[in-house]
Amino acid sequence: MLSTIRAVRVEKIIMSGSGHRIGDIKYSDIIGPKPINTSQLPSARPLFYNFSQYPTVNEIVFILTAPKTNFNSTGHTIDYYLPPINIHGSPNHNALPGELTATEQHYRFETGERGYFTENSNIRPLLPYEGDVMVEGRQGNSIRFGATIQGSHQPNNWSTDTSQSIGHPIIIIRNGQKNVTEKDEILGTKHILEDINTDHSSIYLCSKQQISNFQKAGVGFKDYELSYKHML
Repeated sequence: MLSTIRAVRVEKIIMSGSGHRIGDIKYSDIIGPKPINTSQLPSARPLFYNFSQYPTVNEIVFILTAPKTNFNSTGHTIDYYLPPINIHGSPNHNALPGELTATEQHYRFETGERGYFTENSNIRPLLPYEGDVMVEGRQGNSIRFGATIQGSHQPNNWSTDTSQSIGHPIIIIRNGQKNVTEKDEILGTKHILEDINTDHSSIYLCSKQQISNFQKAGVGFKDYELSYKHML
């Protein structure tokens, strides 16, 4: 029987193919005590096959029931889940753990089964402009499909040439954001812009834009020669 959509808490994410599909989650109800053993919990499969956005433990996702592969012959259904709900507005994670017990003083971020994802509260979301389409990873890596703007109270370094009309497209690929020292009340809630000089690495695909304040890494044959020696 097909069901309506409902919100659940992620208790485990499957990242290896040992009897489960990679990307499957084990989940529990949002209200109620934290389960001691996750092996008996119900599971859900990613809803989309061509777009992967796996949740972390304690993030909240919507699930729905839909046909399984053998639905036509058996009528069997399974649960599918949507990407994590944007509770904190943080690109790093949006975990919402259950109520703390009497022995717990404060929330401790719970890593996944393999422990290689940890909380990074310095990761900030990108500042959007009207019409932008953006994809943001959890570690300050992102792609912005934007354009030249004019008249914004938040200027950027690809719209400084006032002779250029608005709407010229630009794509900014950023791998690792600049270091941010400001502390916000909840995770990384202060929006920032890409910074070509302090982001770890980036690619700007421009269309008539001129990037202002761009600092060259080096010029001249000596810089080329030094780079070539490091490649040998």
